[in-house]
Formats: sequence, structure tokens, C-alpha cells
Amino acid sequence: MRPLRIFIILLTLTTACKQKIISGPELEKRLIKTMQDHLDKTGKKDAVYKVEDVTFFADKEKKLYNCEFHVNVKAGDVHLDTTGIMKADIPNDFSEVLRKQ
Repeated sequence: MRPLRIFIILLTLTTACKQKIISGPELEKRLIKTMQDHLDKTGKKDAVYKVEDVTFFADKEKKLYNCEFHVNVKAGDVHLDTTGIMKADIPNDFSEVLRKQ
């Protein structure tokens, strides 16, 4: 009886700790949030960034997402407003943003 309990506990722990695989709109939201957080931390202080949308490709060999973001940038002093494209790689764990362009 004891080995059965240990097996059940281990099985429960392994299934509970497994990382969820997200896809679709939830994945897009997570990629946008990751890029938005990165721009808020590393962007210029007088500019406001808003990530509008993302197009991405999952690179399974490198375990990352190749992303292309449309970002609206508003500069504070001159009142400039522009939308541009930023390219970045984001690892599957969403831990960092590797800007390419």
C-alpha cells in the first residue's frame, strides 16, 4: 500500500509542476506583454511605447519565438507620434527580449 501512495504523490507532483503550453490569443497577449514590459524598462524616459500587435513564428529548435511587433511611440517634448516595426526573439519561458531591429 505504501508504494502505491508514493507513486500517486509523485505522479501528482509531476503533472502539477508541468509548464502549461499556451497558444493562440493567449500566446499573443503574453508576447505583447513581455515586449511592453521590456520597452517600459529599457526605453527612453521621455517616450511612451504601446505595443499594438505581434506576428510571430515558433522556432522549436532554438526554443524561442521570432516576433515582429507594431509599436506606437509618442515622444514627450516634441509631441511626435509614430508607429514602427520592432523585431525581437523571445525565449519560450518569456524571460527576456533579444531585440534584432
